[in-house]
Amino acid sequence: MDQMNYKSSPKLLRVSQMVLGAIAIILSLAILLNPGVGITTLIILLSITLFVAGLERVAAGIFTHNITKSSRAGNIVLGVLALGLGIGVMAFPVYTTIFLVALLAVGLLFVGIARIIQGITNKQASKWSRAGLIGVGILSLAVSFIVFAHPVSGAILLSILLAANLLIIGVESVVQGAAGKESVVTSSTVAKV
Repeated sequence: MDQMNYKSSPKLLRVSQMVLGAIAIILSLAILLNPGVGITTLIILLSITLFVAGLERVAAGIFTHNITKSSRAGNIVLGVLALGLGIGVMAFPVYTTIFLVALLAVGLLFVGIARIIQGITNKQASKWSRAGLIGVGILSLAVSFIVFAHPVSGAILLSILLAANLLIIGVESVVQGAAGKESVVTSSTVAKV
């Protein structure tokens, strides 16, 4: 059986948790006040990530000596593709937003269908659990259809989901840092009867 123990966190870790948590909370509130900031931030981060990953792959292809010619060429080609995608994301933010919103809608569609099927077919689960799964599935389908029907609302929804997630992470980090305790899971032996 696992048992939860707590030990004190180092002071530097606690301070960094509280500072980073506060930054996350501030960013989430900024996104909630202006959802367009969330989409813009997401597009900028995606562009930078693709650009840096592309540069890294090109450099690996050029400067790594102990790889085959096909690996070298593969790294360079993938790097150039990532660089091109990074530049494309920044050059065409509207299309990128539409693509991200469409991905969200498709993901929610599949999650909704999976939850409904699980709720219907899982005979071992309680009635409340099955009803909850079906309810979450229906809600996911509804949000998916809303996003497909109104992409602008979908972009706003994507920003709000990002902000809510960031807010939860920020609050959790601040609380954990302020408490000064980190949880450690340890295994304890079970006495034989």
